Amino acid sequence: MRSLGLYICMAVLPCPALAWNSPAPDVVLYSTPALEAPLREVARRYTAASHVEVHMFVAPPDGLTGLTKHRARADVVAADTPTVAALASGGVVRGETVASLGLDPFVLIAEQGAAPGAPGATVLPDQTTAASFDGRAVLQAAVPPLPPAKIIGVSDTPEVSAMVRTDAGLLGLVHATEAHAPGLRVAAVVPVPPTPMSVGLVSLGQSANAGALLAFIVGAEGAAVLHAAGMEPRP
Repeated sequence: MRSLGLYICMAVLPCPALAWNSPAPDVVLYSTPALEAPLREVARRYTAASHVEVHMFVAPPDGLTGLTKHRARADVVAADTPTVAALASGGVVRGETVASLGLDPFVLIAEQGAAPGAPGATVLPDQTTAASFDGRAVLQAAVPPLPPAKIIGVSDTPEVSAMVRTDAGLLGLVHATEAHAPGLRVAAVVPVPPTPMSVGLVSLGQSANAGALLAFIVGAEGAAVLHAAGMEPRP
């Protein structure tokens, strides 16, 4: 009778969505580009310790919001704190599980072998929903403002890094956690407030191991990886 009642509810009535645990033990982790590299390392360590696979998907904040709101499979979400807070306010993320990951500064990157000097241009994310942040606004918020001689706008920070890696005449604006990829170096720290980052469990997550992954990310080992990647201590 319970099955019949559930079928009727799903087919006819506007019932609330029901969370359930997938029989597969794997965990699906969503992340913004800034957190991709350190969280991949954290996920690798978690899998080595637990033998539970972690599948990671990366998108800018607007993309993560759209995917989770449309109930694409997701168990854990890590992003800038305003995005995670908005998801929690809308019931997409469980508010009681939200935890701080720390503060991610803005930096200018250069090609690893580039000599110090005046760059030909600064590559940064455009002001669109495809970007993790508005690059021009970040430079203007610096004290004093940073007015580069020439700006090249791109979709988001992965494209910034790709361009800078192959052109010694460019600087690129990214978060500190993106600055340690092969072929790149930090040229300067941008004097603006860093971006607070957070993580939380998705309300309709399916993995019974999601909580364990979250605990690992915010635990001592996860925090050490994030700190080594450039994340400042949690507020």
